[in-house]
Amino acid sequence: MRVLQVHKYNYLRAGAESVFFNTIRLLEEHGHATARFCTHHPLNEPSEYDRYFVDAPEIRDMKSVWRKIGSIPRFIINRDSVPKLERLIADFRPDIAHLHNIFNGLSLSILPVFKRCGVPVVITLHDTRFICPTTQFNLKGKLCDNCLKTWGINCGLHRCFEHNFPNSWMCALELMHKERFFPYDDYIDRYIFVSHKYMEFHAKRHAYFSEKGTVLYNFASHINDVKPAFGHGDYFLFYGRITESKGILTLIDVMRRMPDLKLHVVGTGPLLEQLRREELPNVKFFGYKSGDELFDQVKNASFVVVPSEWEENNPMTIIESYIYGTPVIGSSMGGIPEIIEEWKTGFVFKAFDKDALASAIRRASQVPPEHYTEMSRNARQFAETHFDPEVHYNALMHIYEEAINRHKQTRP
Repeated sequence: MRVLQVHKYNYLRAGAESVFFNTIRLLEEHGHATARFCTHHPLNEPSEYDRYFVDAPEIRDMKSVWRKIGSIPRFIINRDSVPKLERLIADFRPDIAHLHNIFNGLSLSILPVFKRCGVPVVITLHDTRFICPTTQFNLKGKLCDNCLKTWGINCGLHRCFEHNFPNSWMCALELMHKERFFPYDDYIDRYIFVSHKYMEFHAKRHAYFSEKGTVLYNFASHINDVKPAFGHGDYFLFYGRITESKGILTLIDVMRRMPDLKLHVVGTGPLLEQLRREELPNVKFFGYKSGDELFDQVKNASFVVVPSEWEENNPMTIIESYIYGTPVIGSSMGGIPEIIEEWKTGFVFKAFDKDALASAIRRASQVPPEHYTEMSRNARQFAETHFDPEVHYNALMHIYEEAINRHKQTRP
């Protein structure tokens, strides 16, 4: 099968990019041909297909409000995407297109191209951009579905996107466009959700998300290469983007109260330097790490902490932790509770609640060694059962075949 993989970024930025790259590798390992359609970015990995990539500068990084306003049309419909995608399809001749995150870069303008060219479309929903302009799905710490009723207007009114007025209104306009003026569902054959909670969120807005949707957890690409030691580390670990939505401020406040416990923080983001300046003696910041440097941190931690304060989907952080037999402390947001078994693979605490997080961390620190070894083994077993690449591959092939068959039946 020839599979076109479509995603905004062609570099390892966060969890969605990990899934994008892992899926490409998985398909190629099974003999399928793949091509990539992305946007240009200075951090991109080399690709033989980058001549087809699209220009789409990051609007959030633009300093000028007027430049942002001038970019609104491209933000919603990037017309540069259409001719480049048409050329790529003509040259690569895909049997199917698997889309990931396309908003704010490639845009919805690519969907009719697939229809015209007779290419079935599957899309993995890594976030809630089809129903929430910001993907955060919360307002001031509470689950928010206001934009399901107001087509995104509340996002602008409440400055939901990073408390930024122009960026929030751009996100609101983008949701309004696809909700009221662009029938995107007409061009999509199958939706892939990576948590049951996200399917539930989307089905509240439109029935077709569940009718054409399937839940398929992310997978651990290197699970068979990892032999966990099931040892008890002497520090807790947070790794990921250093942003407010990831709950890092709440976690740091909790660690300030618990000077006898150590926390390692791995990652970069807008809050990194601010938190470093606090110079807490029990918190160490390691900046960006990848590969063996990152996974050494994961496998040597006692617990990984995922204190997210937005509706997480199926975090790769938890999946990767389980591969190494490292239990997880996670917040009650989104799909996190689906993949943490209380006292078996970790602990779940009420999001935004510092006392609840402190209690979970204290309980984790007091787990007896023999019980910890059992939790560690349970975490690895959970990964082998739910995140195995072969299980994922077989399910993905089934979804592709369903999409191809549906596309044949619905073609005019």
